[in-house]
Amino acid sequence: MFETCVDVWSQTVAMLAHACTGQEEPARTRGDERRPSAVANVQEWAQPTVRVLERSSAHTLTVSWCDSRTGHYGHQTWQERIAKRTGTCVLSGRSIAAGDHVYSPQVRGSPPPNAQAMIIASYVDDCPVA
Repeated sequence: MFETCVDVWSQTVAMLAHACTGQEEPARTRGDERRPSAVANVQEWAQPTVRVLERSSAHTLTVSWCDSRTGHYGHQTWQERIAKRTGTCVLSGRSIAAGDHVYSPQVRGSPPPNAQAMIIASYVDDCPVA
């Protein structure tokens, strides 16, 4: 019974990740459906799908964020700020240093699961909005 539940859960997580990222599902090998580690494998290749929808103001963006682990935000407001820590731009994959100008999700009340995500401000300035 437990193996069946794990199998159904693994398939559900894989399908949700596939729907959000538009990537192909990972190839299955014989016996994958019975391994509890299948959920961990999905998390390794599932990356958020992030699109800048519009520049809402001089210092804010409206962003669409879809990720199987942190959720879906269709119209999330991201605010320009100075990075307080190093990180990686979720759009370009470029490294971010503390002190760089970035956009990150606006936090009012409890922070969303993607609150630590950042987009390099110069990357948005160089690219057209979706």
